[in-house]
Amino acid sequence: MTADTDHDLIGHVEGTLIRGGTSRGLFFREAALPPAGEVRDALLVEVFGSPDPIQVDGIGGGNSHTSKAMIVEPSTREGVDVEYTFGQIAIEESSAAWDANCGNLTAAIGVYALEEELVTPEEPATTMTLYNTNTGTSVEQTVPVRAGEPDVYGDFTIDGVPGSGARIDSAFLDPAGPDGTFPTGDRRETLTVDGDSFEVSIVDVTNLNVFVRAADLGLSGTELPAEIEADDDLMARIERVRGHAASRLGLVEDPADAASVTPEVPFLQIVSEPQSYDCSIDDRVEADSIDVTGRIMSNQHPHHAYAMTGAMCLGAAARLDGTLPNDILGPGSGEVRIGHPKGTVAVGVDVEDDRVESVTMRRTARPIFHGALYYRYVDELEALRP
Repeated sequence: MTADTDHDLIGHVEGTLIRGGTSRGLFFREAALPPAGEVRDALLVEVFGSPDPIQVDGIGGGNSHTSKAMIVEPSTREGVDVEYTFGQIAIEESSAAWDANCGNLTAAIGVYALEEELVTPEEPATTMTLYNTNTGTSVEQTVPVRAGEPDVYGDFTIDGVPGSGARIDSAFLDPAGPDGTFPTGDRRETLTVDGDSFEVSIVDVTNLNVFVRAADLGLSGTELPAEIEADDDLMARIERVRGHAASRLGLVEDPADAASVTPEVPFLQIVSEPQSYDCSIDDRVEADSIDVTGRIMSNQHPHHAYAMTGAMCLGAAARLDGTLPNDILGPGSGEVRIGHPKGTVAVGVDVEDDRVESVTMRRTARPIFHGALYYRYVDELEALRP
């Protein structure tokens, strides 16, 4: 195959692969892709290599945190520099979901915007306002810049990513969902699942989440992803609880349909008091270094570290009176430290008069490659044949 991207038998699309936080995804300009709809979804499924559990025939990594896409454009909205749309590409299905945001990859939006010259770089840091079209949330982001480029060098580390990098701060402003922080109207409620009762809190801050106590699932709360995933009965029970929460939210009528109709939201979080435990990597979390122990499910699988929108929602919920996480931490504002399978993560929470004004995350990001991704003219993609 030559360096020339023009071929008679296959097509190509220009994209950039970037790691943001503990996720990795493909970033595109809107004009590079077909219009939103079946053909766009089919193109992304093709280049990621789905449906296949290891996505061997594409660029995906066989897990939810590496099967993601971002579409980024300059914004015409007043006071907004860049807007972006997030897509979660299914791994074992031929589909893409557009109903949530990715916090980890949001950390890379500013990096991509600078690389694509969508904003003017300012040294030593460029601050820009982002708008997520999936959730309607504005984000104020500051990206370190050196020599007119996003700086990838620094001493900030995040558990779940080797090495260090330049710290990118992102503040999600007025992050409650369209139906408010508590979309069902209750701060805690009971779901009856297969005759068992589960007390939960359903909270929408940056993304929809349902919180359940680890003990109510028969867990200590320190289980690691491999242990959770190896227990088929536990995995099924977790999904049934999530499905009933989805039904309570009106996302599905039958809870059993949640996995296929709304596989991503609500995220399900398993919470417990601060505990000491060995991580899935060569590290250990001590109880006195965290405020809450958490595990989060992402697309029917336990996340290897933590989904950042989930971490920010947990931080906010922990500061709001009457929620399950608040039983552990208590009301107030300020930083919330979460223990996860690979270490810890801290989120900033600003609560005023019982209202979440903002939640803040600190991440790093790094461009990995830019170039042409090839696809075949199959099924819906026949429409793209010249």
